[in-house]
Amino acid sequence: MKRFSFVHAADLHLDSPFKGISELSNELRGELTEATFSAFNKIIDFCIEKQVDFLLISGDIYDGADKSLRAQLRFRDGLKRLTEAGINAYIAHGNHDPLSGWSANLDWPKNIHIFCGDSVEEVIFEKDGEKIAQLYGISYPKRDIKANLALQFPPKTENSPFTIGVLHCNVGSDTGHEPYAPCTLDDLLSKKYDYWALGHIHKKTILNDGDPLVVYPGDPQGLNPKETGPKGCFLVNVDEKGCPAPAFIAVDSIRWFKKELSIESLHTEQELITEMYDSIEKIREEADGRSSICRIILSGRSSLHSVITRKGILDDLAKGIRETEEGEKRFVWLDSIVDNTYSEIDRESLLEREDFISDLVNLFEEISENTDRRSDIRASLDPLFTSNIGRKILESFDDEQLIDLMKKAETLCLDVLVRSESA
Repeated sequence: MKRFSFVHAADLHLDSPFKGISELSNELRGELTEATFSAFNKIIDFCIEKQVDFLLISGDIYDGADKSLRAQLRFRDGLKRLTEAGINAYIAHGNHDPLSGWSANLDWPKNIHIFCGDSVEEVIFEKDGEKIAQLYGISYPKRDIKANLALQFPPKTENSPFTIGVLHCNVGSDTGHEPYAPCTLDDLLSKKYDYWALGHIHKKTILNDGDPLVVYPGDPQGLNPKETGPKGCFLVNVDEKGCPAPAFIAVDSIRWFKKELSIESLHTEQELITEMYDSIEKIREEADGRSSICRIILSGRSSLHSVITRKGILDDLAKGIRETEEGEKRFVWLDSIVDNTYSEIDRESLLEREDFISDLVNLFEEISENTDRRSDIRASLDPLFTSNIGRKILESFDDEQLIDLMKKAETLCLDVLVRSESA
C-alpha cells in the first residue's frame, strides 16, 4: 500500500471563554479571545506544511450547540485553506456541538466530510486511484448521548484497507468527564481497526499503543487551570505495511502551568518574593516561546506561614508580579497564589508521644500509606458526591488529592490541639 499521513485533532472548542482566571489585563483578555482560533490555525498550517493527506476532527469543534457565527466563519476559513492545498477533512460532532444545534447557512468548501448522526457512516479515502483508508464515524445528533456508540461500528473485514474509527466518547469510567457515549477499551479493540481517533477527554492519552492505536489527542488549547502542559494534536504517518506512527504536535498559543513552591527553607518575606520571581522565570523558559498562565502553590512548614496567612499579603504579592508582566511580549500571568503552607510543628516528636495527639498523627500516617484505609474514606464520602446537589457542585478527586486533603485536615487539627496545649 502507499504511504500516507493524517493529523488527528479533537475538542477545538472554538470561541470558548477561558474559565477560572482572576483579574485579567486587557492584553491577556485579547490573547485569550484568540487562543482557540490560533491553535486551530496552527493545526491547519501544520497540515499544509507537512502536506498530510487528511485531517480528522473527533468532535467538539465548537463550545456550544448554538455556536457563534464568528466561530463558524473562522472554522470554515481554515477548512477552505485545507481544500485549496488539496487536503481532505473528516469531521464528527460531539456533545458540545451536536447536529441539532443551530448552524449558519454557509458555503462550505469541498474535500470536507461531516459524519451524519443517524448511524455510523463509511467513507473511503483514495490516493492516486488506490483505496488507501476507510473511515467509519458518527456525529452526535443531540447533546446527551448515553448509548454505547462503539457497538454500532462494524468490524474490519479481511480485505479492508487501513481502517479508522472516528468517535467522540468516554472510554472507561474514571476519566473525570461526563459519560457521553460510554464504552470500554475492549469494545474498540474488538473491531480490529488500525486506528481509533477519539475525542472528548482533554488530556492527550494513548489508550492502546499497539494494534490498534487508540488515541485521545486532548484539546489543542488548554481552557482552564486544570488543563496544564503542552496541548495539541497528533501527526500519524502510516508506512507501506500499514503501521501507524503517532507524534504529538504542540499547537497551544497560551500554556497553563501549576507550580509548587516549598517554603520550608525560606524564612523572610524577601526570600519568598525572590523565589516567586524565580518561579515565574522558570515558567517563561518552559513555555517554549508562548505566553502562559500560572498558578503557584505554596507548600511546606515554615515560620513564614504566619506571614503568608496575614490578610492581603498574597494578594499584594500577586498584584506586584502581575504589574511587572504588563507589556511583556511573552507574559507569564499569575492567576493566583494558593496557600497550602503550615505552621512549624515537630511531627516526629508528636508521633513518639502516648496520648490523643500521637494517636491522631498515627491515624493520618496510616491513611496516607494504606490504600485500604483511603478506600474506606472514599466509600464513606460517596453518598455526598452522588447526591443530587453533590453531583452538581463537587468534583471527583484522585488518590493524590485525597492525601493532600488529609494532610490539610491533620494540620488544622494539630494547629488547634498544639496551640491549646501551649496555652
